[in-house]
Amino acid sequence: MKTCQYKTLLLMSTCLYSLNATSAPFASCPTEAFLSQYKNGSTHYKSVDLSTGLITTLQTDDGLGSDSINAIAFNNTDKYIYGFDRNQLALVKFDSDFKATVLNFTNPPNNNFFVGDIKDNKFYFYRRYLGLYYTNLDSSASDYLTITKIVGSNKSIRIADFAFHPTDGNIYAVEGRTGHLYRIDPTTGVATNVASTGFTSPRSAFGAAYFDSAGYLYFLRNNDGNIYRTDITDPNNITGASVHFAKASASNSNDGARCSEAAVVSTNTDYGDAPDTYGTTLAVNGARHLIDYNNYILGSLIDSEDDANLSPNSDNTDNLEDEDGILFQTALVTGLDAQVNATITGGQDSAYFNGWFDWNQDGDFEDADEHVFNNLQLDSNSHNIALTVPATALVGNTWSRFRIGDQANITSSGGYANGEVEDYPITVVDGNTTSIYYPSEDDYVTLAYEDRWPEQGDYDFNDVVIFYRVVQTISNNQVSRIDIQGELINYGASYFNGFAVHLDGILRSNIDQDLLQVRYNSVSAPTTGVLEAGQTDAVVIVSDNLKTAFTSTCGELYFNTEPACMGNTSTYSFEINIPMINPVDIASMPAMPLNPFIFGTENHTRNVFFGEPIGRELEIHLPDLPITDLGSSDYFGLLDDNSNPPTTTFRTSANLPWAVEIGNTEWKAPLEETDISSAYPEFNKFITSGGVNNEFWFDNPVFHKIVD
Repeated sequence: MKTCQYKTLLLMSTCLYSLNATSAPFASCPTEAFLSQYKNGSTHYKSVDLSTGLITTLQTDDGLGSDSINAIAFNNTDKYIYGFDRNQLALVKFDSDFKATVLNFTNPPNNNFFVGDIKDNKFYFYRRYLGLYYTNLDSSASDYLTITKIVGSNKSIRIADFAFHPTDGNIYAVEGRTGHLYRIDPTTGVATNVASTGFTSPRSAFGAAYFDSAGYLYFLRNNDGNIYRTDITDPNNITGASVHFAKASASNSNDGARCSEAAVVSTNTDYGDAPDTYGTTLAVNGARHLIDYNNYILGSLIDSEDDANLSPNSDNTDNLEDEDGILFQTALVTGLDAQVNATITGGQDSAYFNGWFDWNQDGDFEDADEHVFNNLQLDSNSHNIALTVPATALVGNTWSRFRIGDQANITSSGGYANGEVEDYPITVVDGNTTSIYYPSEDDYVTLAYEDRWPEQGDYDFNDVVIFYRVVQTISNNQVSRIDIQGELINYGASYFNGFAVHLDGILRSNIDQDLLQVRYNSVSAPTTGVLEAGQTDAVVIVSDNLKTAFTSTCGELYFNTEPACMGNTSTYSFEINIPMINPVDIASMPAMPLNPFIFGTENHTRNVFFGEPIGRELEIHLPDLPITDLGSSDYFGLLDDNSNPPTTTFRTSANLPWAVEIGNTEWKAPLEETDISSAYPEFNKFITSGGVNNEFWFDNPVFHKIVD
């Protein structure tokens, strides 16, 4: 079929032969959204499941070759989709198979457009600096396909798509740079900033906008595929309340179209079943996953729902007990460690596992300590995972939620294309525990090391500087767990060093390795190798190479020790939870701060006199503390060291140490190659007096000689 609107030779030459003989419109108002995307030299057309973010390609050959189509919009009058051909500067009409028919304007524009939508059989389109226009799609109208500019329209807002509200007749759009929600009057073109959504797209754009029949506006961010939803159900009371609604795939050179009279529905979707305050039903942006039986699920069963069936009805209306992926292998006791078993099936690579616990029983998973399992990468297998029940957790019944999927950084609510969500009621039991903090619950001590031992070296004590805290969990006058917490503050060493803690007198065999937990920068990490093998006492390895813990901007991988190195923004915090099989009497515990030390990283050279690379066997401890089974005593008494084990270790003949503990976090390390006694003149007097004199030596620095 050939469609031409004009008889001149020039215009006839731009007419297009439709490849679809029937040119059938959509049968009804579709519930899915649509997305056009220019990709690999042609425009592709896709459906978007707004409830889960699944994007499915529908058509890659619209009959227009390499033409780029944008500003697509659904016309509820004739059930066709229209768009703007940026190559021909013409309107294009798409049937239900996304086959195109070109409709030439009576007054073709000089510019292309990529923002558009349709209302009352009129196609509205916008471009920054040009303003708002429309053309009539009624073929019986005198102004059919004539472009009309709306005089006085706002020309300055930076938007990549807009959409008509289903009931109030206005256009709405979210500006990517600011996140502002604009209402545009289609009669006057006046744009009004009505609210802030709280979401921005500064290096990208919100390239697709969609309304549903309830009045929710959905906007898709191109660079990461995030779909956000803002509430305009009451146009007279717009607050800007917005949520991350679903996760789609990233895209660009795109635009969106949808029938605004259709509700957003979910099909073949898995939901949780906790009470709705936790975010469970679709109406409140509940946790949900599109079911893909070839992808990851929890356990072996999963059921499909149109919406969540809330507890106590749960989702067993189909007689399918699909909460089969999580087993609680221990009781949840306040202040103590517990273990759950997660069974993952399906998929090919590792998936992301997340878990939340409502410890304070306030009906949500939003509190700081409630995202307990964060982006654990698990393969298709059975996994035992440890957790610590906070001592402050409320005793009684509450809820937990677990999600598996192929996308990282998911939240406790919202939709995702693959995976499963399972909710479990849980009971928290009183453990009658208390905690002892060293130095205090709100502070750390500072550990500073000089790493040239057994040489005195430059003695600047900025080679490794760490904030450090120890927490002991106590029940019935016995210690059941030790937590080691800290953060790397300075690294001024050209040598490669690791950091570890020796638990003197606590047997390695008494550590419950199944419940051992490690977090770096608040993210759980594998525990393999953390409890060092080959030791009689327990030795916990925080890092075997601290140079991998930060990003340096200068020198020999220095970190915050020189003026040129002070722009580093990376952080490295750590927390290791060490539960014991048999609790240890408080009186039998090693003295604080335990025995933290640095050691040589394997296969890296150090002092010239060693002659060859020396690694783990080289340990540097606080003065008079012992080395571990894997440390070598061969270096005692060499060069500047005057050790006489077991009573005297890591001291010079002048009694000076290679490691110090400072009782607060206010201390600043000396600048590179600045002797600590030059930066802190009272230091030597404090050391040589055995700590009796100049007790607060660290409060009196020479300011231009310390890191600031």
